[in-house]
Amino acid sequence: MKTFTPSARTILHPVVLSLCAALFLGGCASTKNAASRDAIAGLKTAHLAYIDEFTEGAGKTWDDQKLATSTAALEKQFSDAEQAPATKADARRSKAISILHSQFKRDAAMLKRRQAFFRKTFAADLKTQVSENYDLALKGEDIRS
Repeated sequence: MKTFTPSARTILHPVVLSLCAALFLGGCASTKNAASRDAIAGLKTAHLAYIDEFTEGAGKTWDDQKLATSTAALEKQFSDAEQAPATKADARRSKAISILHSQFKRDAAMLKRRQAFFRKTFAADLKTQVSENYDLALKGEDIRS
C-alpha cells in the first residue's frame, strides 16, 4: 500500500474557498430552488463519504476498480446537478456547482495518480475544507429570494 504525504499547497485550495466566498457574498438574485439545494446537500454528503472511503484505515487495501466505480458514481451526481434546469438558468448556482465539481476532480485525480489512500490527517483537513465550501454554496441557496 502506498502512502501519501501532501504538500501545504494540496491541503488547502484557497482559490476554491475564495471563489465560493465571493459567490456567497456577491448575493444571489435568483429564485429559491429546493431541488438544487437538495442536490448540493447530496453532493456534500457523497463527497465527504468518498473521502472517508479512500482514507487509510485498518484492513483497507487499495482497489483501482473501486476508485473508478466510486468516482464515476459521483461524477454522474455532479453531471445531473450541472444539467438541472435550475442550474442552467442561474449563473451563480452553476458557478458554485462547477467550483465544487472542480475540487472533487482534483481529489479524485490525486487518488488515481498516487494509487494510495489519503492519510488520516490530510483527509480530516480536506473534509473540513470541502465541508466549508459546500456550506457556502448551501448558504447561497438559502439566501435566494
